[in-house]
Amino acid sequence: MLPVVTAPAGMLAVWLALVSPVSPETAAGTVTGLQILPAPERTEVVISLEGEVTTRDFTMEGPHRVVVDLLGARFSSDSEERARVDRGGILTLRASQYDRDVVRVVLELERPAEHVVQSGDGYVRISLHGQGETFQPWSLAVPEAALPNAGVAVPASAQASAENGEARSARATTNRRGIVADEFSRRISVSFSGTPMQDVLFTFSEFSGRSIVPGAGVAGMVSADIRNQPWDIALQTILESHGLAAREYDSGIIRVDRLQDLTERAEVEQLVTRPFRVNYGSALDLQPAIQSLLSSRGRISVSASTNSLVVTDVPSVLEAVEELLGGLDLETPEVTISAKIIFVNRTDLAELGIVYDLKDMRGNQLNVVTPGLIDSTGDGNLDQQVDPPTNVISLRGNSIAALGNARQRVATPSLQFLNSIVMGRMTLLTFVEALESVQLSDIQAAPQVKVLDNRPARIQVGERTPVRGVQRGQQQGGDEGSLFIGAPQIEFVETGIILEVTPTITAGDLIFMDLRAERSGVEEVGIELGYRFNTQEAHTQVLVEDGETVVIGGLTVTEVEESRVGIPILQHLPFVGRAFRFSSQSRVQQDLIIMVTPQITRR
Repeated sequence: MLPVVTAPAGMLAVWLALVSPVSPETAAGTVTGLQILPAPERTEVVISLEGEVTTRDFTMEGPHRVVVDLLGARFSSDSEERARVDRGGILTLRASQYDRDVVRVVLELERPAEHVVQSGDGYVRISLHGQGETFQPWSLAVPEAALPNAGVAVPASAQASAENGEARSARATTNRRGIVADEFSRRISVSFSGTPMQDVLFTFSEFSGRSIVPGAGVAGMVSADIRNQPWDIALQTILESHGLAAREYDSGIIRVDRLQDLTERAEVEQLVTRPFRVNYGSALDLQPAIQSLLSSRGRISVSASTNSLVVTDVPSVLEAVEELLGGLDLETPEVTISAKIIFVNRTDLAELGIVYDLKDMRGNQLNVVTPGLIDSTGDGNLDQQVDPPTNVISLRGNSIAALGNARQRVATPSLQFLNSIVMGRMTLLTFVEALESVQLSDIQAAPQVKVLDNRPARIQVGERTPVRGVQRGQQQGGDEGSLFIGAPQIEFVETGIILEVTPTITAGDLIFMDLRAERSGVEEVGIELGYRFNTQEAHTQVLVEDGETVVIGGLTVTEVEESRVGIPILQHLPFVGRAFRFSSQSRVQQDLIIMVTPQITRR
């Protein structure tokens, strides 16, 4: 005796139909169909109605949704139904009998959009502005005569979707259990109590309108209670619990066998060879993923000239390979990475020095700052010049010479003042030197690079500086401990503006970036040391939105240097101490800012 199968009231293969459990006293309108149509700079969603309804609408976020309630309307199912649309900026569309006399329609959008809801004679129109694009219209219309009576098992053909065959086949997918299932599979409510497996398969065959053939070893008793579940999922769950598996052939016939029978048949089944062309990636990169699906008899090779995978295996494995490639061989979006590196170097320098030089023109002279004159003939006339740094020391009689701050001079003074005082044969020279300067350098770089999702990219604008080194060789005879110095080795060090980034697009169009930015330069520091490399670098991982600018590096370095050199004791005197010392103050400030802006580019 077959179990009783209870079909839901209305078409459960579609999410929008004509009947509803709402009583006619409360619901004055009936939903009869829906269309999604392209329009200039907008997308039109038209809901067909019989009768009059009123509307209310609002928006929600996370994800972006437009919700429209039809007040005084009826719907075909007590449970929520959902359809994948993927056109006109609409991802999915859901509908349900939200309340006794309220039908709720929810549009999930790719991005926020302004909407306008208008009601007319026999329709409600939802206009989504800013979503205009060219796409194939999508429609749904169900005649009332196609609605089954509640409580009677109805073949699948009587409850088929009113969409055309092409749109329906586009929704058909092969699941991992081997049955080609429609996205909107009909729901079934059924109870089994000690029912033979053969009768269970016959029940699902009658309900779905599919041909189901059991294998020779298929047997057992089934006890299960299925309530309002898609028929294909319910069937597969029952088969799995009894160690069985189903496979659908191209003809549409579903065959059910024991798992061990399938394994044994795969060992003797004829092998088939098929090429699979890879369109958006490298066939060599996808080979390891496909290799894991092959049976013990299967093999795979790569055709580099056509970027294809050639697979030889049983037909069931080839179907699994095709399904896996459909999920892996996808068009990869591109990410444009725009960076801005700003480096500002400011140097403030202030120096003040006073130099004293006391000379005895007939005696001792310290010729360090200025040249001196001497009497070489002894006739009392200064007739010979002595240039620095030759000092003159006189051992005849009393004589005095002095220097103050002679070794501390302003290198390139902007002000020089000289004062000379002659006192008999003594001359006092006073030099006042001062310098104040400000140096400012502003370096800005804006590198930009475009790269595929999950691929590394690198861009450099700069130089490759050769650095010379020596190679320490092995001992080559001679005394113990002697070394052999090999030929010089040249190593190139890259400097300049360097940007390295690997972007990954995540859910919600967020971009995860592993990023390294560098600004570097080279400076000579002498023959022995060679070069010094000044580097400012930031290496981080960030998660940003599409088109958002993020500051990944900000650094300010301030270096202050002060020096004071003067005549002992005198330089510490109050007020007048400044006249006996040399002072210098240097302030160097360096600012570094690194900003990055990623932007997703889709074709």
